[in-house]
Amino acid sequence: MKGKILDFNLQDSQGIILSEDGERYSFVLQEWISKNIFPTINAKVDFITENAEAKQIYLIEEQIQKQAQQTIVYAKEQSAAAIISFVFGLIAVFFDSMLFLIPSIIAIIAGHVAKSNIKSSNGQLDGSGFATAGLVLGYLSILVYLFIIFGFVALLMSIH
Repeated sequence: MKGKILDFNLQDSQGIILSEDGERYSFVLQEWISKNIFPTINAKVDFITENAEAKQIYLIEEQIQKQAQQTIVYAKEQSAAAIISFVFGLIAVFFDSMLFLIPSIIAIIAGHVAKSNIKSSNGQLDGSGFATAGLVLGYLSILVYLFIIFGFVALLMSIH
């Protein structure tokens, strides 16, 4: 027999099905045969009846596909290169003078790689903000480093 779920309470594990002929049948979750999908209101089902109760309840195939489409959430994956760029950009800002611009160079390279990967991923990769921040921090720390070097050279030249 076919019908649709009128009500279902997960706490009580009980519900009511309205059959195509207008009769109502109660059911318990133990009679639910469709795996990995819980009963939902208005879901179309196929079942057998026994003593005014629904037994061996299956979700109808078209309904399974409809519910699966509604529950699929595509999470964007974070670009590893973007995160690397950001982390090395932060390291560059605080420790670049001790590490001879290596963190800045890594931040800049990883940032450009991340931007390229994100652009070519058709929306599957995320992390553009991390990549941009890593690029800005990397370039900024190089500029500061260059200003320090030029300032030091200018100071040495003014002494003579």
